[in-house]
Amino acid sequence: MTRPIENIGVGSTYATFAIDTTGSDYDLTVDNEGDAVALSADNEVDHGSDGDPFLGQAISVQDDIAVVQVAGVVRVPYNNAAAPTVGGKVVVDGAGKVKDSATGRGLVLAVDATAETVDVLL
Repeated sequence: MTRPIENIGVGSTYATFAIDTTGSDYDLTVDNEGDAVALSADNEVDHGSDGDPFLGQAISVQDDIAVVQVAGVVRVPYNNAAAPTVGGKVVVDGAGKVKDSATGRGLVLAVDATAETVDVLL
C-alpha cells in the first residue's frame, strides 16, 4: 500500500510507565520500541495478554521505564491472523502487535498488508 497521506504523530500524547518484570528481568527492552503495549499493573506496562486493551505504542524503553504514546495516531505492527480493518478497533495480541476486536480501542485509519502495520487513532 502506498501512503500518500501521513498522519503519524498527529495529536500525540506521551506518558511514562514502569516496566513489568518476570523474575529479575524487565518484560520490555529497547528491542521492543515500536511495539503495542498494555497496562499490567498500576502505572506499569508490558505486552499484555492476548485480547487485553491496547494502551499505546512503546516509543522509548530505558532500563525500568517506558515512554508510551497513549493518544494520537500510531503505526504499530498487527497480527495477520486477525488483521484489523479500516474503521475497526484493536486490542493487543500479547506479543507486541495488535489485532482486530469489536470491543477494542481506537479507530483504524489505514492498514498496510505488505508491511503488516496499521495506523490507529487513539
